[in-house]
Amino acid sequence: MIAVALIAHGGTAGAIVEASLLVVVSGVFVAVWLRERRAREEGGDGPSALRERDPE
Repeated sequence: MIAVALIAHGGTAGAIVEASLLVVVSGVFVAVWLRERRAREEGGDGPSALRERDPE
């Protein structure tokens, strides 16, 4: 409980917001890492292009 009190100064609501932000930021990092890893496996030297829609 002490760790939660040190991190979240806004009580339970602050802890929920901070945990949500942590999940969102971690998700962005994982998405970029997977995209770059996939580009390297396909033999590309640069970053892979972002897909705007599904391939037809």
